[in-house]
Amino acid sequence: MRRIFQGETSPDQLIECIFGSIINKHGPKIKQSLDGFICEHHRFALELSYEEYELLLHQSQQCEEKMEKLCTEHYSRELELLQTIPGIKLLSAMLILAETGADMKAFENSGKFSGWTGLRPRNDESAGKYKSTAITKGNRYLCALLVQVAWGAVRTKGSSFHEKFTRLAIRKSRKKALIAMARKIGVVAWNLLYYDKPYNPQLVEVYESQKVMAKVNYHQREIIRLQKMI
Repeated sequence: MRRIFQGETSPDQLIECIFGSIINKHGPKIKQSLDGFICEHHRFALELSYEEYELLLHQSQQCEEKMEKLCTEHYSRELELLQTIPGIKLLSAMLILAETGADMKAFENSGKFSGWTGLRPRNDESAGKYKSTAITKGNRYLCALLVQVAWGAVRTKGSSFHEKFTRLAIRKSRKKALIAMARKIGVVAWNLLYYDKPYNPQLVEVYESQKVMAKVNYHQREIIRLQKMI
C-alpha cells in the first residue's frame, strides 16, 4: 500500500512486497490484480486508509501495554498460572482474565464455567433421543478465544491436548474435536485459578487413563449382562 500511494505502478515491482509462499500459490492472479489504472485521488484515499490503519495498530499496542501493566501489578500470579497451559501465551492469558476475572469462585464449578463460555453441549433430549448436541450460547468473545487457544494447544506435539484431539478426530469431525479441546482448556483454566495450582500434564494423563479404564470396565460389565440374558 505504501509503495502504491507513493507512486509505484509497476506490477513487477509491487509483487516483490508479497510473501513468496503466496506468490508461488497465486502468483499470476496477484500480478494481474496489481495491474490497474490508479489516479491521484486513488493514491490520496489509499494514503488516508493506511494512516488510519497505522493509528489503529498503534492504539492496539497501547492497549496491550496497559493491559500487561495492570495484570502484572494486580494479577501476576493468575497470569503466570494461565501461561502454564499449552497454547496460552501472554496476550491470551490477559484476555481470559479480562473476560472472566481472577476469582473463579463466582462460578460454582467447572461445568458452570463451561456453560457460561458457551462451549458446553446442550441437553436437547426427548423420549430418550438426543436431537441436538450443539454448543449453547455464552460469552462469544471468550468462546472464540478458547477455540483459538485450542488450535495452538492441539498443534503442540507431546501435549495431552494433541493426543486427545487426534483420538477424537478419528470418530468425530475436526471441528467438533476442536470445540471439545476448547472446552477442556476452559475447564483446566478454571481449576488452575480456583485451586491456585500450575498446570500439571502428568495429572491430566492419569485422569485420562482412569477415564479409559472406567469405560473399559463399563463395557465389560455390559457384555457380561448381555451374556446372562441369552
